Amino acid sequence: MIPIRYNLRSLMVRRATSLMTALVVALVVMILFILSGFVAGLRQTVLKTAVPDTFIVLSRGTATEPDSYLTLDQYKIIKSHAQIATNAKGQTLVSPEMVTGFNPAPDEPASKVIFTHLRGVYPIAYEVHRGMKLESGRWPAGGAAEMVVGRKLAARFPNLAIGSDFRFGKRDWKIVGVFSDRDSARESEVLTDLDLLTQDFHMGHGFNLLHVILKPGMEDAFKSSLTTDSRVRVDVISEHEFYTRQTDFVDQLRALGLAVALILAIGSIFGAMNTMYSAVTRRTGEIGVLRALGFNRRSVLLSFVSESILLGIAGAIVGEILGIVLATATGISSQLMNVGQFIFRFQMTPGAFISGLIAGIMIGALGGLLPAWRASRIGVIDSLRAV
Repeated sequence: MIPIRYNLRSLMVRRATSLMTALVVALVVMILFILSGFVAGLRQTVLKTAVPDTFIVLSRGTATEPDSYLTLDQYKIIKSHAQIATNAKGQTLVSPEMVTGFNPAPDEPASKVIFTHLRGVYPIAYEVHRGMKLESGRWPAGGAAEMVVGRKLAARFPNLAIGSDFRFGKRDWKIVGVFSDRDSARESEVLTDLDLLTQDFHMGHGFNLLHVILKPGMEDAFKSSLTTDSRVRVDVISEHEFYTRQTDFVDQLRALGLAVALILAIGSIFGAMNTMYSAVTRRTGEIGVLRALGFNRRSVLLSFVSESILLGIAGAIVGEILGIVLATATGISSQLMNVGQFIFRFQMTPGAFISGLIAGIMIGALGGLLPAWRASRIGVIDSLRAV
């Protein structure tokens, strides 16, 4: 094998062209890095909402919480199932809930507003949603026009501070607390008393859905018992599966970003290819010397591919550094952002760094393959004539 230091010296000799090629690769990697941070932050926020052994009961055929409807009779039947866990007081861990749209800043321009969820619950919900924790203030009192706001939503909208009055529906509501939920999507929501909310929206004797904690290993039995019960027509899905489905749009955003990055990557590959073709042309004599010293065609090919990969790795490292600098300088690494009703933070994950390096290596390898093949096919006699 030709020593790698030979390739490093070659790159240093061609500083200008090497730098320009590395910067083109860096641009692609920077875009991938920023995209990965957005996707990771959004995905983690949604998936953290799920809690093990907790399931969601929806009316059959519905895919979202507001579209579902369960009657009071269905609730009572489901609540009576022995597979459902109980708390220390013997209460069944079933949380009936109503979900409706909520505009946290009705006086602001539409461009500055996000529409999130107002969730009507009973106190048992604070045990069923085990990640929820009161950060300040208190939980809403039963029958009172009071709301408690998720931590991220409260940080985004100062008008939802504790003690503030908020006009929603038919009445004024008092903000009495702020809660957290392990940095999950639930921190983008507002909670209030279920009975009062159903009165305002004429929900009648029913709810949108149930969140249920099952005893360990009781999932199949619970689903089977509901499937065979003709009195209820519902679907049971784990919270993890439910919120995983909610991230489908994240994959669409990532695909769009990857399409842009792919177009730039193709340009980077051609840039690397042009750089390496120029290197082969200038180093024809060197290739002849290497062949005369006993290095075979395979060694020459691997040497030039390795040199192109080194160029790609250098560009990837620069791109990730630029990505960190850009995320810090623009504040996206610390500020709250939103897509739809989900408020999230940019996440610099190990996967973002790894994917950036992989992208740089692939661009370098693809860009250097054809020039390396050409270099390996140059005859010894022909190459020595250029010395």
